[in-house]
Amino acid sequence: MTTDEKELAMSGDTVFWKNNERSYALFQDLLACSERGAYDDNFLALLAAYREEDTNTAYADIFAAEYLLANGDAESAIVCGERAFRRRPVEPRVWDVLSRAYAACGRYADALVMQGYPLNFFHVPISLDVPAAALTEETLARLSRATGKANYAPYALSRMSYTPAEGLTAESTVFFEEFLPVSQHITPHYYVGAYTDQEIHGNKRWLMHSIAHASGLANNVGGDFTFDIMRAERAPKEAAISVEPGAEAIIPIFGTADGQMLTAQTETVDDNIWLNPATPNYFRLNEDTRFTSAEDFIVGTPIRLGHSPTRKKLVLNILVDALPWQVLRTSFAEHMPNTARFFARGAIFDQHFSVLEYTYPSLPTIETGMYPQHTGVFSEWAAIELSEDYITIAERARDAGYATSSLMSDGIGIYNGVTRGYDRLVVSPYRLHAYEGVERTIRYLDGCGEADHFIFLHFGDVHPWGGEAFQISSAAQMRLPLAGRLSGSKEKVTSPYLRPSAFYQTAFWQAVHDTDRTLGALFSYLEEHYAPEDYLVSLYSDHGVPIFSPTHYIVDAQLTGATWMMRGAGVPEGMVAEELTSAVDIYPTLAHLLGFRAGENVDGVLPKLFGGTGREIAFSNSLFPRKYYHLAARAREHTLCLETLDPVSLSGTADLARTKVGIYPRAYEGIAGHEIDSPELRAFFYPRVREFLQGIGNNGEMFPLPEEM
Repeated sequence: MTTDEKELAMSGDTVFWKNNERSYALFQDLLACSERGAYDDNFLALLAAYREEDTNTAYADIFAAEYLLANGDAESAIVCGERAFRRRPVEPRVWDVLSRAYAACGRYADALVMQGYPLNFFHVPISLDVPAAALTEETLARLSRATGKANYAPYALSRMSYTPAEGLTAESTVFFEEFLPVSQHITPHYYVGAYTDQEIHGNKRWLMHSIAHASGLANNVGGDFTFDIMRAERAPKEAAISVEPGAEAIIPIFGTADGQMLTAQTETVDDNIWLNPATPNYFRLNEDTRFTSAEDFIVGTPIRLGHSPTRKKLVLNILVDALPWQVLRTSFAEHMPNTARFFARGAIFDQHFSVLEYTYPSLPTIETGMYPQHTGVFSEWAAIELSEDYITIAERARDAGYATSSLMSDGIGIYNGVTRGYDRLVVSPYRLHAYEGVERTIRYLDGCGEADHFIFLHFGDVHPWGGEAFQISSAAQMRLPLAGRLSGSKEKVTSPYLRPSAFYQTAFWQAVHDTDRTLGALFSYLEEHYAPEDYLVSLYSDHGVPIFSPTHYIVDAQLTGATWMMRGAGVPEGMVAEELTSAVDIYPTLAHLLGFRAGENVDGVLPKLFGGTGREIAFSNSLFPRKYYHLAARAREHTLCLETLDPVSLSGTADLARTKVGIYPRAYEGIAGHEIDSPELRAFFYPRVREFLQGIGNNGEMFPLPEEM
C-alpha cells in the first residue's frame, strides 16, 4: 500500500478520493524524458519507481515498450505493448509504440491496424512504408475495420483498397459475400450473406451489388438491408458432409453465382437443385452426403438435431431495447398484458439497473457479465475486440452443444467479438421490429425445433430516436394532435439526451403496445410447443429512456432503470424480487440455471432469489469519452451520485480527485438540496464505490493526444 493509499484508508469516510501525488510526479518525469527521447538509465530508474507505486500498470508497460523499442528490442517492446493494449485498448500512445514495434519486426498487417485507429480518431495519415506485397485483401480488411466504427457490422465506413497508382484509398461500403475481418481465433469465420425468406432467387444479391458502392451506403446503413451472417467454410466445388447413423442435421449452403446448380448424392439420393445465391439454402440430412457444383459454394455451421437431457430444449433471450422498468412498473399489466400474463408464472426483478446509458457498451455487460472498465468495450469508434480469455454466455452455450442463433440484432456486437458465440447472426441496423423477429423465430423453430436452441432476439420498437432523423410509427403520428405532432425535439441530440414531449411519449407507448401484442404470439407458441421445464425465457433491456425524466441526469432512474424478468426451468413462479440487480448479473444467473461455469472474471453476482449472495449496490455510469463521467451507485434506500469536473479521456478513464460527490435518498437522486451528510452512509458507500472505480480513475495521468502534439 502506497503512502497516499494509507492516507486515504485512514481518512475513511471523510475523503472520497485522493490521487497518488508520487505516481503523478513520476509519470510526468517519464513523459518529459520520452518527449526528449531520453531512454537511458535514469529513465529506467524512474520506471522502476513508477511500477512500485502500482497505480497504472498499463502506462508503465507503455513506457517500458518505448524504452525497449528505442534500445533496439522490438520483440520485447511488443510483449509490453500488447500487455498494455489488453488493459487500455483505446489509448493512442500504445497504438503508436505497437505500430512501430510491429513494423520493426515485419508484422505489417498488425502495424497498419495500429495506425488505422489514429487515422479514424484524429485523421492522422498512415505513415508506415509497407511493401506492396504485404497489402493483401486480408490485411486491407483488417485495416478497414480499424478505420471505421465498431457498430453496425458488416458495414464499413472506410473500406480500404490499394493500387500502385493511387496507394491506399477508402470507401464507405460493406462486407458482402465474403468473410468478415474478425480475430483468427473465431473459427469458422463469419460469412456475410443476405437474409431472405420466400423471395426470388438472387434478388437481394442484385440489390446489394447495385447499392454497395452508392454514396452514403454505410451512413444510411443500407436502407435497412437485412444480412444473414454465419460461421461457414468455403467448399471448392464440392463438400462431403458426414452424419452419424440415426442422427439428423440441417446444413445451410450459400450459393456464390447466379444460376448455380447444386448436386446432392447419398446412397438413396442423386439429384440437383437451383441455389439461391448469397443467402443460405437449407438441407435436412440423415446420411452421409456429397454436394458438388460447377462453382464454389459456402457451407454454414450444421444444425445438429436431437435433444440432450443436459440441455434445455429452448433458451430464449429477448432484449427489448430501452424498455424502462422504473417507468413501466406501476402500469405493467395495463400496457403489456400479454407479457405480464406470461411472466406472472415466473420472476420479475423490480430494482434492476443497467450499467450504462446506451446500447453499444451495455450489450457487452450482459453478454460477458463484466463492467466496461474490464472488457475494454466502451467506445463505438474503436473496433477493439473482446479478449478471447473472456468467455461470453453464448460461447458457454455453444460449447455445451446448443445451436446458437441471434435471429434479430443490429450488428453492434460483431466487430468487437461480443456476439462471437452465435453460429448465426441475422442483423439489420434500426430495423428491429418485434413482429419480424417473432415471425422469424417461429418459422425457425418450426423448421428445426428438434435441436436444442440458444436464441437471442433484439427488438428496437420502444427505443426513442431524435425526431429530426427517425420516423416514428404511423399509428403514433395519426393519433397525435397537431401541437403534439410538432412537439418533437428540433435539436440534433443523441437519444440519451432527448427530453419529455408528447411526440416521444406517444410514440413510446404505441411501441410498447405493438411489442406486447407481438410478444403475445411468441409466448402462445412457446406454451403450445414446450413444457415449462423444457425452456428458459429471459426478457431484459439494456437501459431505459430519458423521455420521462423530470430533470435530466444521464444516469437517472428513468434512463438506467432497466427491465429483467424470467420464466421457465428453475425460475420461481409468481415472484416479484425487490432485491437490487444489475445487467452484469444476467450472465451468472443464466450460467447457474443452465449449468455453465461463470468464470472468475465475471463482475456479476447471482441474485438471492436463486440462492446467491445478491448485491448491496447497483452501479450505473456514463463512460463516454470527452463527456463528463457520471455515476449513480444505488443501494436500497440511498444513492451516491458522482460527477467529474473534467471529461472522460479517450481511453475511458477520468480524474476522480476532481469530482462532485453527494449521497441522496433514492427518490431525490442528484437533486440539489437533498444531499445527506451522514458518516454512516459515507462509510458504507465510499469503500464500495472506490473499488468499483478501480480501472476508471487515472490519477490525473494522461498522455497527450496526437492532435495535441
